[in-house]
Amino acid sequence: MRFFLRLALVLWAFAVAMPALPGHALSRATAERDFRQFIARLWPQAHARGVSRAVFDAAFKHTTLDWSLPDLDPKFTGKPVEAGQRQAEFSSPADYFNEASIAALTARGKAEMQRWARVLKRIEKRFGVPPGILLAMWARESNFGRAAIPYDAVRNLATLSFMGRRPDTFRPELLAALTMLQRGHVTRAEMKSSWAGAMGLMQMLPSQFLDYAVDFDGDGHKDIWSSVPDALASAANFLKSRGWRSGEAWGYEVRMPARFDCTLEGPDHGRSIGEWLKMGLKPAGGRSIPADRLDDLAFLVLPAARFGPAFLGTRNYYVIKSYNNSDLYVIYIGQLADRITHDLRFVQPWRGISTYSRDKVARLQRKLVAEGYNVGDTIDGLIGFRTRIATGLYEKKYGLAFDCWPGPQVFGAAGVK
Repeated sequence: MRFFLRLALVLWAFAVAMPALPGHALSRATAERDFRQFIARLWPQAHARGVSRAVFDAAFKHTTLDWSLPDLDPKFTGKPVEAGQRQAEFSSPADYFNEASIAALTARGKAEMQRWARVLKRIEKRFGVPPGILLAMWARESNFGRAAIPYDAVRNLATLSFMGRRPDTFRPELLAALTMLQRGHVTRAEMKSSWAGAMGLMQMLPSQFLDYAVDFDGDGHKDIWSSVPDALASAANFLKSRGWRSGEAWGYEVRMPARFDCTLEGPDHGRSIGEWLKMGLKPAGGRSIPADRLDDLAFLVLPAARFGPAFLGTRNYYVIKSYNNSDLYVIYIGQLADRITHDLRFVQPWRGISTYSRDKVARLQRKLVAEGYNVGDTIDGLIGFRTRIATGLYEKKYGLAFDCWPGPQVFGAAGVK
């Protein structure tokens, strides 16, 4: 009897210690119980940041897990990560740049530029960021304040901190949100956000708010939810703090020769605009780049590899990317800003290209890493610039069609089904 009792205890301990695998999710009741324990363990960290017990308890009094969120850890849901993925920046480039949407935002952006002209001029004078960039960000982040931002920021950040795939990313944001409540910047009921905890007209994360929010309308409050001057100036302050260079463009669309090496993409291959032009790149549509900007440092950007427009991104390109770490996002902002202020549009079309589940791309990334290629800091299942470069190098090595995009030939050669 004792033997079987000891065996049962060993098996029970083993089951508790083993992480749940996709298809074998933890029960919701167990997760909710463990979530309350997680909140209790969070208190000392919040207290160290100056959050009072009363504010902490009020914040979490009725907070439960939100099981509808994307990017949850499969051990809780039993589903692969991509099953709940809703972020537009992970979609096909051609889908992301919807012409009807861009045209509507351009028209609205021109109207808002006239409405807020004086404020925008003051912001540019103080922070160096031009109106077009800020208006484009406002358009993309909240449709000029018209987009529904329905989520409970504390609940979402707590959920993602506890059972998200990237808890170390969201836990500091949860603590920053509690700090905002403690300082009286916003009430618990007013703290609405995107699914990832970004708030207000410009969708700033709580840590960004604490570091960069500005009271630009002079009413004594940093209000990124309803004050357009505060929201725009706060975003401009962020960009300036990240190194925005006044007078420098975000980037330029260029034409790339048919045999140009697409593995030269990315921040590791920067050179002056003049050097890129000598290598064969040309401004798209017969446009010109000012002679006094030819010494500016620039980087080749190919979000769809050879299946879409090519760009030379400046240092300001990467400043915008620090706001949202997506090439598609930056190019959307740049294109919309150009259309609002100069009526400039893409010259080259976005062609339809094959997209795949994150799980399948992740399996390809593991194959590429096993052969010594760099696909980035993590195996994330996303076709970022390092995965595009690695794909191009793999294509060169095995004599495949050279386009730097993981298509059927690449998956087939790598044995990924």
